[in-house]
Amino acid sequence: MEPRSDHLLVLVHGLWGNASHFDYITRAIDQLYTYDDLAPNGEGTDEYVEVHDEHRAQSDHKKDVLSSAEKVKGLRENGKLAKNSKYRKPYVLVTRSNEGYLTYDGIDMCGEKVADEIEQALDSYERQNMPINKISVVGYSLGGLMVRYAIGILYQKGIFKKVTPVNFTTFCTPHVGVRAPGKDLPTTLFNTLVPRTISATGRQLFMLDKFSTTSMPLMCFLADKSSIFYHALTLFSNRALYANIVNDRRTSWFTAAISHTDPFLDLHSVKLNPLPGYGPTILDVSHPVTRKSLSEMQQDVTYSVHDPLSDVSGGGLTVGVRARAKQLTILPGLFKSLIIMIINLFFVSPVWVLAFLISGTIQTFYSSRRLREFHTKKKGRYGMDEFRLLRLDEQVEDVVDTVLGDFIPYGISHSLVDNLVGESDEESDSDDKRLRHYHLPPLDLTDDQNRMIRSLNSLEWRKFPVHITKTKAAHAAVIVRHMDWNGFEEGEVVVGHWLNEILQV
Repeated sequence: MEPRSDHLLVLVHGLWGNASHFDYITRAIDQLYTYDDLAPNGEGTDEYVEVHDEHRAQSDHKKDVLSSAEKVKGLRENGKLAKNSKYRKPYVLVTRSNEGYLTYDGIDMCGEKVADEIEQALDSYERQNMPINKISVVGYSLGGLMVRYAIGILYQKGIFKKVTPVNFTTFCTPHVGVRAPGKDLPTTLFNTLVPRTISATGRQLFMLDKFSTTSMPLMCFLADKSSIFYHALTLFSNRALYANIVNDRRTSWFTAAISHTDPFLDLHSVKLNPLPGYGPTILDVSHPVTRKSLSEMQQDVTYSVHDPLSDVSGGGLTVGVRARAKQLTILPGLFKSLIIMIINLFFVSPVWVLAFLISGTIQTFYSSRRLREFHTKKKGRYGMDEFRLLRLDEQVEDVVDTVLGDFIPYGISHSLVDNLVGESDEESDSDDKRLRHYHLPPLDLTDDQNRMIRSLNSLEWRKFPVHITKTKAAHAAVIVRHMDWNGFEEGEVVVGHWLNEILQV
């Protein structure tokens, strides 16, 4: 009899999300654990059944390095279907208790419902004589915060004494909230208005709440080293996160990657270093970017101006003439963009904003009613002492972090800037040497955000910068949230990397 899996993999969607957002990932999991050629070191001992397929691979196909997208699509290029895979596919639970506007109800309420779903699944497998011994969790966007809360509840109930936590992965999760750094007018308006449109969840994401009887926001308490939520996170042996470097309006790099800085703010000044086998979509985690030398940046400026005319000019035009010529070629495009912007600004946007505010107000009313019922039922269920783990060694560590933070506020991430930003190997002049000593300034984050970053970065994470360029909807593309949308192919690479390189079963 073939051995059964003892591993439960939990997938938690994000704001306004639903279970269908994980359709691609669940299909990829099904297909991955069918094909034996993905076994470690390429050693396959399982029995095979030949499959006649018009897309049969060439004889040397297994010797080639398959792209991650090909691996997870489950296409039958290799002509072999594993009858008994060496891998035992984990059971997959896609949570459904917080779909749609229910995500307005707060990270705590949503997290408790996720914990309830997980407990029910564990009990169900136990009743079927299929006990679960290992558990892994994946949170997408807001789902990453829901699951951070849920694992704290599971820890408090003693679940992890019976089930071993293995993988903890987030895709584009706002680990330190969504409050935008800066104090200019647009940023201030964003930080003031948006949290009031998505009920309790909005207040928590912008850290305008007070969690239970504490004096701190829920987001801060999740990262507090004395809390059950933080301690539960430490139990997972394999923590990883994926963060978009561009085109993600919901979760910027700093919050998804838990970082004080953003080395990708000016992509013109750096060279991106792709991860072998997964580039250019995923960057090399050990050395994602290299700062360009001054001469390289000057060269880029010259090329960007010169290239459109190089074929006809023979390089004879001066830079100034080429620049004016290029201006003439882009004026029609600028005019078109200006017209579109005016239409959006004065006609489309007001209607959209009004509809959004009305919908947000209505849903906030319903959410508030659900929250009152929830907290009435929960009253007395947990005391604050049950949310905390007051251990002397953690208290001492917190004091040390606080003292060091006053002197080295951004140093606890093991010199994050130095790890993320390398120097160009090119010979440089004196101006270039100044760039070598340039360090990225820290973002204008709040004290709470900086404390959360220091606390979470004291844990070991594998962080993967993701560069999605074929669509502006990078937040959705990173997990191929819609399989019928164009431009999401790069998300297949991300999912493939997670399945092949990160997920431990």
